[in-house]
Amino acid sequence: YRRVPEVIDCWFDSGCMPFAQWGFPHQGHDDFKKSFPADFISEAIDQTRGWFYSLLMISTLVFDEEVQARYGLVPKREYPLPFKTCIVLGHVSDKEGKKESKSKGNYTPPGIILDRVEMEFAVFAEAKGVAPVEGVAFVAKEDLEGMDLRDGAQVLVRQARDHDRVGDAPSAGRELTLKTAKGLPRRVVVLHEADRTALSLQVSSVPDVKPAEVPRLPRLERCSIEDPATPAPGADAFRWFFFASNPPWSNTRHSLTNVRTLQKDTLLKLRNVYSFFTIYANIDGFDPTKPASDVSSRPEIDRWITGELALTVEATTAMLDAYDVHGATTKLSSFVDALSNWYVRRSRERFWRSGWDDDKRAAYETLYHCLVTLSGLMAPFTPYAAESMYKNLVVRGRGGTGVAESVHLAPWPSADVSSVDRELSKNVDTVRQIVSLALQVRTAAKIKVRQPLASAKIVLSDARLAPALEAYADMMKDELNVLDVSFVTSGSEQYVTYAIKPNFRTLGQRGLGKQAQELKKHMATMGAADAHAAVSTLLSSGTLMSAGVELSADDVEVSCEAHEGFAAAGDRVGVVVLDTRLTDELRDLGFVRELLNRVQAARKDMKLEFSDRIRLGIKGGERTVRLARAHASRISGDVLATELLVDEMPQGATVRDVDVEGESVTLGVLRA
Repeated sequence: YRRVPEVIDCWFDSGCMPFAQWGFPHQGHDDFKKSFPADFISEAIDQTRGWFYSLLMISTLVFDEEVQARYGLVPKREYPLPFKTCIVLGHVSDKEGKKESKSKGNYTPPGIILDRVEMEFAVFAEAKGVAPVEGVAFVAKEDLEGMDLRDGAQVLVRQARDHDRVGDAPSAGRELTLKTAKGLPRRVVVLHEADRTALSLQVSSVPDVKPAEVPRLPRLERCSIEDPATPAPGADAFRWFFFASNPPWSNTRHSLTNVRTLQKDTLLKLRNVYSFFTIYANIDGFDPTKPASDVSSRPEIDRWITGELALTVEATTAMLDAYDVHGATTKLSSFVDALSNWYVRRSRERFWRSGWDDDKRAAYETLYHCLVTLSGLMAPFTPYAAESMYKNLVVRGRGGTGVAESVHLAPWPSADVSSVDRELSKNVDTVRQIVSLALQVRTAAKIKVRQPLASAKIVLSDARLAPALEAYADMMKDELNVLDVSFVTSGSEQYVTYAIKPNFRTLGQRGLGKQAQELKKHMATMGAADAHAAVSTLLSSGTLMSAGVELSADDVEVSCEAHEGFAAAGDRVGVVVLDTRLTDELRDLGFVRELLNRVQAARKDMKLEFSDRIRLGIKGGERTVRLARAHASRISGDVLATELLVDEMPQGATVRDVDVEGESVTLGVLRA
């Protein structure tokens, strides 16, 4: 190489990269033709005026029609774009949306997510307004939140590791209580002299140490604070966070809390479903190498989730082909939620019951197929978790015969969507929306899900769905924990009063901003009967004429207020009205549900296996004894009790006192 005196803007060099790297046009013709244009390019949003622009500008300038013809560039392009797909990335910010800065300390160290929940702090003996307390470590509120901890959390404090020694093992630590103190700078901890002495720590020699300077302090002047109770999310969760948190061109609010939230929403759900399957598959000896039954002959819920899986495979594949990574993760998250919160939850008793029949076999085959397919779909996003699932389910599960040794070497999942029952998919989706809406009603009314209610009235946006949904009435009664479900096609005004107002945002997008205020005045003058008629029209036809303007459902915000004794809420699917009046019979049923919950909690605390049978004793007041005897069969069946003793305890049982609806109840549990 030799240095040349001529100097040109470096972006000109970067823009020449597609052909300059091959020495084109003087050499490398074949290599250039194979690689131009690039399939994919990605950089941060600031490159719209940098690399993206220089590539586009120079390509357009150089490769005109004459040059394309001279060098045989095919196919001929009027605008020779240097890349086929371009993804512009937003910046990574802190949890408040501000730019991360080492000097300010508002950044999340990668190790806290990838390795262990641990931060380094400069050791102080005191600070303005902070009096040291033995056994307590005082830090800034921002640092507490950065570790995703609450005030008063128990943490492990010890000497910081030596950054110059690779593999330096952590020293012994001391468990302290973590508390926040106003005015403390970030990455500073105030420790009592007794705690500093026990840990052989010294006070920082730099009184105004900046967060970026903490790692460079002498080892004994800094300490590490670790959350010993909760593991770091890990690499898969970190990757998933960047894919699933928002579209790539939006700024990403990066924090341990946000990573854990997305991990909980999808990855932990999937892990729990996988664990559920492996536990019961091992108990029942499920053999995936045996020929599976025909999907069309399986129960409806199996056919539904299999159809949803096929649609997910189709959608995810199409989105990844289009480089829509966020769309793909959204679709996968939706399916995992359906698998966990609907299919597995509603199919649990099929796995729990003893014996082996076609129904149980179908449940295992269906869930196995879903998990194996998901391991393939999740592999690009969470390579380690997907590999672990695949190795266990496929490689070991099928004896390693005739299968790829890694999910990353296996064929991409495929699905035949032509066999999907679209009507079934639509019906179950509507039922799930109704159930979700009803749970919102309970939450707003502060009524526990375990408390049975008399009835649920459902006003559908599309009344034509009512006949098909009647078949799911028993399912909805079970999900909503009500004694009766009915679809209301008329007369809903006896339960709720509607109020409507314009959606200024959508009207503005339609260029109807001026009419919005007139619509607001018109809708405000509507009486109860007119508002009900307007909502009925909107629900049945999807449109509404108001003040001479045709409005869609998106252009109107509808709220409903339930009459006394009822609670209601509405959305696109319609309105759900719950009868909140509680009779003594309903209260007793709720008491039994709460009692079952306490017994199941006792089983869990005793670390009993899912299939373990128990002997159960229940003692309490008159109500407890009466209801335990009246519902003995149900209680025994739900908690796998071979014997239920009322008002007495099994010999040798683990005894605990619990509160059930304000009544003191004694439970005795013994493994049978």
